[in-house]
Amino acid sequence: MFSKSYKSLRANIFYLREFELTGVYKQKLSAASFVRKSRLIVGLDFTIALAGLSEAEKERERARVEQKAIQMIRETSDYTVAYKFNRQLVLPLGLFDSISRIIDVIHDIGLTAIMDCKINDVGHTNAQIAQYYFDAGFDALIANPFVGWEGGLDSVFKLAENRNKGVILLCYMSHPAADEGYGLTIQLDKKGKHPSPMYEIFAHRALKWGADGVIVGATFPERVKEIRKILRDDIPIICPGVGAQGGSARDAIQSGASYVIAARSIIDSLNPSTTAKELAAETNP
Repeated sequence: MFSKSYKSLRANIFYLREFELTGVYKQKLSAASFVRKSRLIVGLDFTIALAGLSEAEKERERARVEQKAIQMIRETSDYTVAYKFNRQLVLPLGLFDSISRIIDVIHDIGLTAIMDCKINDVGHTNAQIAQYYFDAGFDALIANPFVGWEGGLDSVFKLAENRNKGVILLCYMSHPAADEGYGLTIQLDKKGKHPSPMYEIFAHRALKWGADGVIVGATFPERVKEIRKILRDDIPIICPGVGAQGGSARDAIQSGASYVIAARSIIDSLNPSTTAKELAAETNP
């Protein structure tokens, strides 16, 4: 059911919790990857339709999807280093109800949970959003560096540091229109510096702010290569878009990705365990 490497992995996780290390969440991902010989993150992108149902029907549907997510974790836990949640699962299930119970299952097998909330508001709101997710048990969250540092994400990074949590920054998303935002070329000042694409600026912000990772779409391996040159080995690149969106796990890793994310291609598979195993193998070419 769960990996035979469970005790070894939990020993690594507990060690990291005990000591105040820089980039604690990066270290947790690295420990999980070492034990499981994988660089795959599974996205639990289940959807649930509640409109028009009675209260009793809604509760049954929530319970069904909660158990479906837990079963998915049990089937794939040998081949993944973390699980990513999106809002399509969190909103209908309830942050401090089903979601917390699902996270407990993930923690019980020595793995971690990432919340893909793309935080992008003013500082006091960002801090409160992060507080809720961390209180529910999430180990890391994804934020948008476009909002900036002072009065933007400074409060989120401070909170994460105080609680040994992680912050992962968007750098270049995986959808076809990503270039319309993340690819914009801008000049930050009037000192004559050469204009830079937004994704390069975001990569430099990740270095400056000490992020635990950046998101770069696996569907754009050339962007992965460019951003890897900026980040060197200092910050992991995490690539969503593998499988259903057309991204290749192998190509992303060979281009410089540290981890890849696959969701629909695994959770919609007739055999999620086999699919996860095959994708995990592709991350170790």
